[in-house]
Amino acid sequence: MLKRGVRLAVVLGLLATGAACSGGEGSGDGGKVQLTLLSHYGSDPAKGGLDKMIAQWNQENPDVQVKSEVVKFDDLLTTLTVRQTGGRGADIVSAYGLWGGQLQKANVLAEVPDDVAKSIESSYSPAALGAVTTGDTLLGYPTELNTYVLFYNKKILADAGVTKPPATWAELQDVARKVVKRDAKGNIQVEGLSLIQDGDNKSVHPFLSLLDAAGGTFLGPDGTAQFDNAEGKAALKLEADLAGAKATNTSVSPTKQFRSGGVAMAIQAGWWVGSLKTQMAAKYASDVGVTAIPGPTAGSKGSLAYGFFMGVNQRSKHADEAWKFLTWLNEHKADSGVTGMGQYLADMGLIPPRTSDLTTLKKSLDDPNLVPIYDAAAYAMPEPNQPGAYEAKTALHNAIMTVLADGKSPDEALAQAAKAVKPQ
Repeated sequence: MLKRGVRLAVVLGLLATGAACSGGEGSGDGGKVQLTLLSHYGSDPAKGGLDKMIAQWNQENPDVQVKSEVVKFDDLLTTLTVRQTGGRGADIVSAYGLWGGQLQKANVLAEVPDDVAKSIESSYSPAALGAVTTGDTLLGYPTELNTYVLFYNKKILADAGVTKPPATWAELQDVARKVVKRDAKGNIQVEGLSLIQDGDNKSVHPFLSLLDAAGGTFLGPDGTAQFDNAEGKAALKLEADLAGAKATNTSVSPTKQFRSGGVAMAIQAGWWVGSLKTQMAAKYASDVGVTAIPGPTAGSKGSLAYGFFMGVNQRSKHADEAWKFLTWLNEHKADSGVTGMGQYLADMGLIPPRTSDLTTLKKSLDDPNLVPIYDAAAYAMPEPNQPGAYEAKTALHNAIMTVLADGKSPDEALAQAAKAVKPQ
């Protein structure tokens, strides 16, 4: 996900490439309206599923055609803001809820029409609505809703004599130390527990999930830091102990090495189910298990919930058509009886944000690994998305990495991060 401190060359490159984008550029041949949709869905199963729905719309609506544009998630926020500045923003944008305040300041997002807003507010879960609302402003249609859980390789645990996944922090540490493997030179071959993810500020979401399991919170309603306390220090000490025992290592990429047996356990988001099914094929069912992220004591557990949304560009010349497409995309029914978007998200292991979809799909889950992911929506810590939240998250990430990579004191690291948080 997005990295701060983007180099000038990257920004200039985006400004140059922005001239080739068709978003908001008017009608195409024969008076047809050409809409562009910018997202980070560049690989399957996400890309194929979205492309299929767009193709269905284009076939059924010859006068309003939609074209998908894709950038890497690391570049998405920069692309959204830079292209907007250059007047070349896409008509429809898919964005991370955490960026809501920032995108509002950059005048990227159009106001949601009253009838669309009423439909969304009456049809989506509170968790989903909270993830795509900044202050009192609804940003668009909730799409992805992710919760964090503990993924584990059943075969690796069984080979180490572990018959069930850890249910407390003490068990988590014990299992991580039992399953880690190194070669004769000390190089890690199997990581015990991954505490990073290939995503936005890669160390923060696993930490916040552990913080939630300890009863802590990230930010207050006013944007002040709430993690520099006993709960936060306990969660980061757990991570520091695992790093000190070399049971976790920041050089290991879980999304690349879990599938090949190089990671025994990882704190990851539910979307990973879809990727693992594709990457591991038959081994997914035999090797992959999912459970709640344990807390300090038996019965305690935690998670982080975050969301994405799709909205319309404030500068789009075809806002009415864009909202019409988004309404269809999020409300048309699939053969399963749920919405096409709901089925698309469920197929990737994501929680459908529409209440009716969630109720219907939960009754017929054919993958037991999805159950903990759905269940976590009831207790997960919502990720704040007020202005300044992204900067606070970056500060926390920088501090956590000094602990995991450099052995810095957890207490000092959290104090440093809390000091860097500037409510806006």
